Amino acid sequence: MRMYKISLYPILVFMFTGGIMFFSFCFMGLNEILSHIYLSIVGLFFSFVFLVYSLYLLRKRREGKGFYWDDEGIVIDLKGNKVYWDEIEDIKYFKGRGGASKSTVIYPHYTNHEKIRIRRKNWMPTTAHSIDWFLIEKPKEMHRNLMKTWEEKSNQKN
Repeated sequence: MRMYKISLYPILVFMFTGGIMFFSFCFMGLNEILSHIYLSIVGLFFSFVFLVYSLYLLRKRREGKGFYWDDEGIVIDLKGNKVYWDEIEDIKYFKGRGGASKSTVIYPHYTNHEKIRIRRKNWMPTTAHSIDWFLIEKPKEMHRNLMKTWEEKSNQKN
């Protein structure tokens, strides 16, 4: 089992983006803030969202959280929730428009959606679970090794 940690790149990008937005509002004059109050509130909201999310990712990285798989199944989020091998129908690579977003998508069989929803304590079942590549240190290696393991597991079922 190999743990694929959270990359420092998104943490730094979110911190830098949120920090730049926050500090730009700190150095604006009071007249500018009051004349554009709506934009100021929206800007401050987004800067706090970016900063809080970057701190969340940094905390999870320090705690040793990440994505991995074992004999039971695949960990699909930073909370440690798993999709078990016998629940999975397919695993695919997904590339968004323009190649900006890449992810490994895990498709459980439709008969298992409700079990996974209950186990994850979600309100609605999810038809696919995405592991976004921008969060992972070595995403290509992770996907390649996961696909090898998936082939072995699916061959054992047949």
